[in-house]
Amino acid sequence: MIRIYTSEECVYCNDLKTKLQRGNIEYTDIDVDNDKNREHVDKLYEFVGKPIIPIIIKKPHILIPTRSFNTIDEAIELIKSLE
Repeated sequence: MIRIYTSEECVYCNDLKTKLQRGNIEYTDIDVDNDKNREHVDKLYEFVGKPIIPIIIKKPHILIPTRSFNTIDEAIELIKSLE
């Protein structure tokens, strides 16, 4: 299962979710703006080195913008290659 960390206000995050849905790729979405996720999200940001979204986790891989992918299409291809 894929977990994605997104914000409703993030255009790139919304594009990612749309493309995952179109590709019939199941995922769990964690809203980084929801206070109940704050502690977990802060730890993740600390681990990756900065507050950046969308973050995609497909264990044991963590895909981060600019390090792992530059476009959402690249992210989708990476996700598919990890299946």
